[in-house]
Amino acid sequence: MLKRKKEAVIFTDRLHSIKGIISLCMGLLSVISFIALAYVSSLSRGNGSMLLGFAGMALFFISLVGFYLGIKSCKEKEIYYTAPVAGLIVNGICAILYFTLYIIGISL
Repeated sequence: MLKRKKEAVIFTDRLHSIKGIISLCMGLLSVISFIALAYVSSLSRGNGSMLLGFAGMALFFISLVGFYLGIKSCKEKEIYYTAPVAGLIVNGICAILYFTLYIIGISL
């Protein structure tokens, strides 16, 4: 006996926000790049080049842009809020982490 596929019934007009998805991707890129930079810095025993510091500052700005996109996408109507909220959380934590590391680097 053959089984029929159930027809997909959609009761909502919600879509996934492109800005929210980009925000989440930027947050994940920031986390993965931070782990890679920490590994490279540990290989050089904390005496990394200026390029590592520049990459860290670039990741800080990527997190800020991702946070901004997450805020903008949360203001949109009729969207799923999973990706924008996850992007806000990841980018917010990363931005706070990068800012804290920056302040600690200035004070040392």
